[in-house]
Amino acid sequence: MKTDGWSVYIARCADDSLYTGVAKDVEARLAAHNAGRGAAYTRTRRPVSLAWREDGLTRSAALTREARIKALRRAAKQAFLRAAGVLAAALLLVAGRAGAVPSFDKENPVVFSSAAPQAFAGDYPALRMYFIRSSSGVAVGSALSADGISWTEEGGARLSTATLPSVLASSITACSLLALSAGGFRMLYSIVSTTGAFRIHSATSADGLAWANETGVRVEGATTFLGSPRLVKLTSGDWRLYYVADANGGNNLADRQIFTSLSTNEGLTWSAGSVAVSTLAYEVGAAKLTDGTVRLFFTEPVSGSTSATVIASARSTNSGGASFSAESGARVSTSAAAGTLAFPVPARSTDSYRWRLYYDFAGPNVVSTANVHGALTGAPAPASVSPASVLRTAAAATLTISGETFSTPAPTVQIAQAGQTLAGSGVTRTDDQTITASFSVFAIPTGLWDLTVTNADGRATTLSNALLVDFPGGDLTLTNNLLRPREGIPTLISVTIYNPGHVRVRIYARDGRLVRTLLDAEQAQGTIGLSWDGRDAAGGTVASGVYLVRVVAPRLDVKGKVVVIR
Repeated sequence: MKTDGWSVYIARCADDSLYTGVAKDVEARLAAHNAGRGAAYTRTRRPVSLAWREDGLTRSAALTREARIKALRRAAKQAFLRAAGVLAAALLLVAGRAGAVPSFDKENPVVFSSAAPQAFAGDYPALRMYFIRSSSGVAVGSALSADGISWTEEGGARLSTATLPSVLASSITACSLLALSAGGFRMLYSIVSTTGAFRIHSATSADGLAWANETGVRVEGATTFLGSPRLVKLTSGDWRLYYVADANGGNNLADRQIFTSLSTNEGLTWSAGSVAVSTLAYEVGAAKLTDGTVRLFFTEPVSGSTSATVIASARSTNSGGASFSAESGARVSTSAAAGTLAFPVPARSTDSYRWRLYYDFAGPNVVSTANVHGALTGAPAPASVSPASVLRTAAAATLTISGETFSTPAPTVQIAQAGQTLAGSGVTRTDDQTITASFSVFAIPTGLWDLTVTNADGRATTLSNALLVDFPGGDLTLTNNLLRPREGIPTLISVTIYNPGHVRVRIYARDGRLVRTLLDAEQAQGTIGLSWDGRDAAGGTVASGVYLVRVVAPRLDVKGKVVVIR
């Protein structure tokens, strides 16, 4: 059961470094750090003090926040601690966008009539779709397309309940396939057996047209529902299978979740299944993205309904494809009055940087005449900027923008704040998920800037508060800090600030007593030159000893020592 008693905190160590952690009792955890029983990092950097905390989180949310903060560079962490309220939340938001969520635009024409999409093989201009006729469910057919919109059905069945060797299937409910490294293909398909058992079997083909069953069962469900198998080849070369099953071991529509298994021998044997996405899901589709992560598309009903009217998505937390984070919103949806959605299956579009999501759409209370429809990703989907903060003293800053649906030719990029817009130069498209651009940030206003990415087709998306433009802390330089007042040569004090603001320069005795204020006023950005002749506020010469020059200014609070010898 989830609880909300967790906190994420930042501790400042004795060496001024920052440590980020999670705890259920922050005070006790800080005490442990200071007693040498905390993390190895803090053990040699005691004492530590609390710099920031956020309470009321689940353990999962706290760990996510911790990872996001740890991903920030030191300058960005310092900026985060200095910021308050909305700015702090915005920094976490920027740091936390691990992946984009692309938008899909429904396409009007029916892609294919009276069929449920299942899998794809090949590439444009010879993309092959495998489908199951909604009215029968006893055979897998195929069709070819050069553009992903117009399809020509290939005659005959690719696989059926009569395919040999017999697996005693009364119906085929779904299928998926991958190319084998030695050539040809392996298909995994889910069946209901002649005895009513649920199983996933496999078949192979040299050309994708003629298929033969393999002996044995790949995944045994018996009385537990199994369906919607989907295959992905991971970056490692292993195969991962996603399928829908009853989480409670029965055949209850309300208990169906997405499970996953791993194969190291191209689909012959599979690891024990485990839950990949614990939310309710009727069918699932899968795609490996350019960065190696996996996105799952799944159909689900809205709250209080049993009809699937939403295609939602989740993205894997790494290239292993075993654990997922749900993505906000719906990729495609309809109303219950209009009909239902089923079998979401993604494929790359002809332009290679967009995805087309195929799905089954049926009118209310209709199954046999469900048709294949499509939706195409549209505008770019920028998700994060690295680095998340830059200093306005830099002549130029190169930003790496991560996201999805970045066009070729490369998009244009700009940042904007309060009506001021800066265009990026040298925009380079690494792939559909990564672009880089350079910006001249010298002396531009500080604060959060929005980032807009515009694809070659003119469609644009703005990522709010994407970049923090900051300014560095200032500097204090003392010249002749061994001061002999009788010689008449003062200590020269040089203070540099990189942003306009209030500057206070004071001389203190070692016991903390204020001796003299040299400056206490608003100052422009730049270098301020002052001097101290060894006299106090009344004009008298101070006694011999050590004195401190303290400077408090925008992003600056430093001290310097002056030794006075009379």
